[in-house]
Amino acid sequence: MGPFRLKDDVVIASVKTALELGYRTIDTAQIYDNEAAGGSGYCLESGVARDELFITTKIWIENLSKDKLIASLKESLLKLRTDYVDLTLIHWPSPNDAVAVEEFMAALLEAKKQGVDPSDWYF
Repeated sequence: MGPFRLKDDVVIASVKTALELGYRTIDTAQIYDNEAAGGSGYCLESGVARDELFITTKIWIENLSKDKLIASLKESLLKLRTDYVDLTLIHWPSPNDAVAVEEFMAALLEAKKQGVDPSDWYF
C-alpha cells in the first residue's frame, strides 16, 4: 500500500481498507507528508499487529546531511507510531552531490549504532 499524495483522513481510511483486504506492506516517505496519518491508519484503525506489517519509509534529500538524517529518522518513527521500520531507503540522490554519498552513508551507519530504526539494515 503506497499512500503517495493521499492526505489526512483519506490516508487513514485507505491504509485501514488495504489492511482489511490483506495488504501487509506500507510504503511511505518523508516527502509524502503523510507518515503521521499512515501511522494512524495502521496503529489506531486496523487492529493488525505491527509484527505482521512490513513498513518502508524513505529519507528525503533535505534530510541527507549528517546533522539532519538521524533526527529525521526519529521523527519518521514518531509519525509512523512504531519503534522500527522494516526498510529505510534514500528517496533520491542529493542534487548536484550537495551531500556526498559517503556523508549520508556514514550517518546511516551512525543511526544503526545508536539503535535508531534497528531492523533490516544492509550496507
